Amino acid sequence: MRKRAALVLVTTAHGLGSVSILAVAPLSPFLLDGLDLSRVQVGFFLPAAYLGGVLLSLPAGWLTERRGVRLPLVAGQVLTGSMVMLAAFARDLPTALACLLVAGFGFSVLNPATGKAIVEWFPPRERGQAMGIKQTGLTLGGIASATVLPPVALAWGWRTALGLAGAVSLASALFVALFYRDPSPRSLAPGGAPIRFGDVGIFLQRPSVLVVFACGLALSLLQSGVLAYFVLSTRDTFGISVVDAARLLALAHLGGAAGRLGWGVVSDRLFAGRRRPGLTINALIGVAAFVGLGLGALLPPVLLPALALVSGIAAFGWVGLYFALVAEIGGARSAGLLTGLAVIFSWSGVLIGPPLFGLLLHATDSYRVAWLVLAADALVVAATLPRLRPLVQRAPATERAA
Repeated sequence: MRKRAALVLVTTAHGLGSVSILAVAPLSPFLLDGLDLSRVQVGFFLPAAYLGGVLLSLPAGWLTERRGVRLPLVAGQVLTGSMVMLAAFARDLPTALACLLVAGFGFSVLNPATGKAIVEWFPPRERGQAMGIKQTGLTLGGIASATVLPPVALAWGWRTALGLAGAVSLASALFVALFYRDPSPRSLAPGGAPIRFGDVGIFLQRPSVLVVFACGLALSLLQSGVLAYFVLSTRDTFGISVVDAARLLALAHLGGAAGRLGWGVVSDRLFAGRRRPGLTINALIGVAAFVGLGLGALLPPVLLPALALVSGIAAFGWVGLYFALVAEIGGARSAGLLTGLAVIFSWSGVLIGPPLFGLLLHATDSYRVAWLVLAADALVVAATLPRLRPLVQRAPATERAA
């Protein structure tokens, strides 16, 4: 297998595997009505899935280091797809949340495994672009779920739509099992010593690494706000249909995909492989985007598609650069393990973000305050990242520290 074929495979797997978990975002209005929920309760669906991911992301990273990419990735997607299909039969909120929680256990493998694949197959000078391409899989999965699932729910019901999303992850697992192969022979860590959980402590002793993890949590709050409440917000604020609001969410995912691809190229070619400049600029874009969302009905409806695209860049565009930076901090030996640790922080934002957004919405009866809080969150990240000392020492002849 060649590196470009491996990139196509892991990107496709990331996309197909994300459809199941992201399905609850465009289906949120249907879930609200179908299970007789409040707007606060709708905010529990994504956190349930991401809680499962947070709980097992570090073991998933360790398993990836020990067993390679293929086996954990296949097993994880089988578990995710099966449990999302079971969630489609849920008759109440607790049952649906329990199924999504277990689905998240399988989803925890996705980032460590695909991130490890990029580190194994690509040299540093190509890694930012490759990671950006790979990370577009999630946004492409979001586009697919936002475009396809609401019309299916209108025609055949939300249970059929959610079951279809689960089946897509099962198809992805079969795809990986049939076609992906780990590099052979797989390069061992320096000295051949097996990776251990205790190796995480080495990185946690570095304050700058902890700040990077905290910024990942803060940036994921932006992602969680768009995923959980963008459809409801645009429907309620502008009086558009659920399908039209979901199409705007698909545009946001498209913006995210463009951001991940674009930042990867910019990072490799213009910033000499440094990741933090792109992350900082993306956070500043987030300030502008979420202030725009905070304007609400004051904004002319004709600007909604453009705002959706920019919001998608802000909410989703940073992820490829972030995980490229984390993987490079871990190096070839610990990329999967450190990516698993980073997932705990970044997905914790998705875990706490929707309930906090829902509580703000309940307390103020307005989306404006919640969107402006996210704008302030993005501003803090933009002010913090440039102040850190170099995190990755690169080859002096071609690259600078990032």
